Amino acid sequence: MSKMTSRKNKETKKDVVTAFNALDTSDFPDFSLYQKTLERALWILWIAKEKLRMKELNAEQIASIIRDVKEISVDTKAIVNALNRAGDKIHTYHEDDGIWFEIMKPGKDCLLSQAEGSVELFYFEPYKRFTSKRTISTDILSNLKGDLKIVDPYCNERTLDILKEVKDKRIDFLTRLENLEEKDRTKFLRELKDFKSEYKNIVFRSYPNTDIHDRYIISSEFLTILGYSIKDLGNKESFAIVMNRNTNKNIFEALIENFNRRWKISTPL
Repeated sequence: MSKMTSRKNKETKKDVVTAFNALDTSDFPDFSLYQKTLERALWILWIAKEKLRMKELNAEQIASIIRDVKEISVDTKAIVNALNRAGDKIHTYHEDDGIWFEIMKPGKDCLLSQAEGSVELFYFEPYKRFTSKRTISTDILSNLKGDLKIVDPYCNERTLDILKEVKDKRIDFLTRLENLEEKDRTKFLRELKDFKSEYKNIVFRSYPNTDIHDRYIISSEFLTILGYSIKDLGNKESFAIVMNRNTNKNIFEALIENFNRRWKISTPL
């Protein structure tokens, strides 16, 4: 459509659902970030306005999209009740054929602010190894829920010292022993043997190939990207970025698939 749809020329419910099914919304915040009915309705209105050039939708259309495209149960009454509390986030049009809603700038700003809140940044100051150790173990690892999958191509006994603080969850740790010099490798394996006898919740495997470079942690809800290996945090200035998995589900799922593939062909330590 080359211009905004007028209120006198509304798409049918079926047409709107079909149009939404075909949309690529990857350049917008992920729908799954929003858990409240109002937020979900605002997201639908935003996408319709920007991607479909449909200025307004009614509550029945919004509910149909949420149910049929996003597969989340909601009824028209719940949409109406939510939008009645939206204030200046929307503009409401009362027409002969019903009530129509248009998202306004405060509504877009509300959605964007919540999406931005799904990313947390941790700063590791240079030459503060003790502080950095507490940050990674207490503020990041201990707060992640569920089992953890960690990829870190370089590790040593300091890695073990940090991980021992995480006692309530299973950790699958993928590294690459060949990245260590022989004397460092021997020392690490000696320490790991004793470590394993006490911390049976943490499993190490060594990946055989060279295509392992990045450092990240996958939990049930978050993806954490590390600027340096866990053992080196605090040596130099670095950052850790903790992102809600719903910020970009495609990347999250791709990393899990990649981890599982590498894990299967790796050697238990």
